[in-house]
Amino acid sequence: MIGLLASRGSLERLQIEQLGIGQLHWSTANYAPPQELALWDGLVAMYEQGLVRAVGVSNYGPKQLVKVHDYLKTRGVPLCSAQVQFSLLSMGEEQMEIKEVCDSLGVRLIAYSPLGLGMLTGKYTSSQLPVGPRGLLFGQILPGLQPLLKVLSKIATKRRKTIPQVAINWCICKGAIPIPGVKTVRQAEENLGALGWRLSLEEQIELEYAASSSPRKMIQNVFQTRYVCNALSSAQNSLPLIYFLIKTLCHAR
Repeated sequence: MIGLLASRGSLERLQIEQLGIGQLHWSTANYAPPQELALWDGLVAMYEQGLVRAVGVSNYGPKQLVKVHDYLKTRGVPLCSAQVQFSLLSMGEEQMEIKEVCDSLGVRLIAYSPLGLGMLTGKYTSSQLPVGPRGLLFGQILPGLQPLLKVLSKIATKRRKTIPQVAINWCICKGAIPIPGVKTVRQAEENLGALGWRLSLEEQIELEYAASSSPRKMIQNVFQTRYVCNALSSAQNSLPLIYFLIKTLCHAR
């Protein structure tokens, strides 16, 4: 099985005996349905052979998440995690439904891009954009983010924290495990400042209200189930493809 080969290869490269968790990066249900069950069986085999302590999935929509959970349960394998894009820029109906499903099934939600690829760091403005493909996406979203960035800055000042620390802490308060990308030791140290405290309920509501007022939302991963067919078949909206390029070329922060 591909899953076994991949996990054994990872163990050999890392020079360890067991991986903490093995995750499917996305579902093939929307473009190669016959592969899906084989991939799930790969998770089972990895778990049963002790190559991983736990298994999870990534970029699964709510319906497919329930399906893989139920299948693994019949095989005696608990689904540990579901990794999806989740942040103040990505808290739409679909993502919140995924969170609700995770809560009901006892699955931990892992939040990637908790800083919206950098848009929630306060580093960029509509007149100061990153170079390359990220600049195209930022240029469409950042102009409408000022209300949210102002609230983030206000709370950060009040709490003596940084804007990224507040944005990451919001994810933690929602029960998610954020995994912000880091390129420097300084960024890693800054991210640690999001731990050990919690936003008040009032602060969370204020942030969410400001986020909901943004006219443009973060585009979800093109391979997340429920998005695949529409994103790949529609030429009218290029943002999903831009985002896919971004995710391919850049670290998700």
